[in-house]
Amino acid sequence: MSIWKHCTITTLYYSNDESSDDPCVVKIDADRILVEYEDEGTVQYTGSANGEGHFELKGVDFDGRATLHMFPGSSVLEGSWVEEGDRGMWRIKLA
Repeated sequence: MSIWKHCTITTLYYSNDESSDDPCVVKIDADRILVEYEDEGTVQYTGSANGEGHFELKGVDFDGRATLHMFPGSSVLEGSWVEEGDRGMWRIKLA
């Protein structure tokens, strides 16, 4: 399992055109991914691979779903999310 502990997650909210940059942790193995960050407590998305570099995720203990995609050899994941009625895009720089 590969673990990146010093990632930056950039989040864009469609509803109000705001964005934020926050630290996060990403863990990826052959067919699973975990994204974890702080937002009034620990937030976790976990999911499975759907093809090489493509992931479908769900919120842990909350209503959220997301996608992340990464080209081979890239250090950036990009995708979209829906969380308790809000929608947006996110980009994670692995570090």
